[in-house]
Amino acid sequence: MGGANAPLRMTWGHYAPLRKTPEYVIMIASEESLRMTYKDLVQLYIEAGMIMDKEIWNKPKVCSNIGGEALIEGVMMRGNNTIAVSVRKASGEIYTETKSSVPVTKKNKFLGLPFIRGGVSLIESMVVGVKALMESAELVDLIEEEEKETKFDKWVKKWLGDKYFNYMIYFSVVVALAISIGLFMLLPNLIAGLFRFDKQTAGGALLANLIEGLIRITLFISYVYLVSKNKEIKRVFQYHGAEHKTIYAYENEEELTLENVRKHTTLHPRCGTTFMFIVIIISIIVFSFAGWHNPLINILLRLALLPVIAGISYEAFKLSARSSSKIVRLISIPGLLLQKITTQEPDDSMLEVAIASLKAVLQEAPKTDEETVAVSEGAL
Repeated sequence: MGGANAPLRMTWGHYAPLRKTPEYVIMIASEESLRMTYKDLVQLYIEAGMIMDKEIWNKPKVCSNIGGEALIEGVMMRGNNTIAVSVRKASGEIYTETKSSVPVTKKNKFLGLPFIRGGVSLIESMVVGVKALMESAELVDLIEEEEKETKFDKWVKKWLGDKYFNYMIYFSVVVALAISIGLFMLLPNLIAGLFRFDKQTAGGALLANLIEGLIRITLFISYVYLVSKNKEIKRVFQYHGAEHKTIYAYENEEELTLENVRKHTTLHPRCGTTFMFIVIIISIIVFSFAGWHNPLINILLRLALLPVIAGISYEAFKLSARSSSKIVRLISIPGLLLQKITTQEPDDSMLEVAIASLKAVLQEAPKTDEETVAVSEGAL
């Protein structure tokens, strides 16, 4: 029974009054006096996901492979072989442009194989996304005409010729990859290396990799939170929410109207935010098997294992997006909670843009039950 100083022992039933908001998870975790069984902790974690919109876990009526990306004052939707970019111009009109785009994984059977297609799809999505983002900036007329071309711009265009825009896209992708790898892969490893304990033993190596993983997660969440404070990025996140709502309406076989789209949640299991979180979790596991070495070897190993991590993450992402298993839901919950930041409630004008983009894709391509999963990029 215990005396007056005996620690409080609570069962899962005691938490019932608290299961109203996600904050209860943090509150309970901070109470050092509470002792929970492993079963209680797992159930608590599952409940954290359950209190989110139940629509997230419902099986869609249409097995859609349509994905998208939030742009500057616009939305890109991508179907089987078509891309549609819709933006709201400074004049207020919605401009929509469609183009054919067959994924590389469909053109080449080898690149479409499981665990290989992940890395290929990630790079291709970045190229397509950056191109759409740059085009949307020009279409919206955010840049004044006299500021569009500096002397340096003119010199670069003259030097590169007609392929100037393509070179700029690939250069932007390379820079983005370099920054992402440096900030979220290499920097956490260097910081973890500063902790002084024996990392040559199996236990020490595992602990070092876990510390590295926690640092990586902290940096990623901090980055997402900080960029969300920018006024322009917040609007992009609202378009991100509009993209998700519109796709939900389509997957539920509803007519694409403001009334039908508006009622849906902004959180989607096939979002790129969830995918990036899965990449981080998989990287922690894979790097743990690689052991711990000197800084140079650690960096080389992490760079070499990136294609492996991308491949495994893509397959895990496909599974989590399609499965109704509670175990699989556990994998999705952190990414879905992070979407509370990367997706914001859009206004009707944003929903109209997302609807226009999706309608353009659907007009170009019929419905399909194909198993391919299109990653909804978001705007990170």
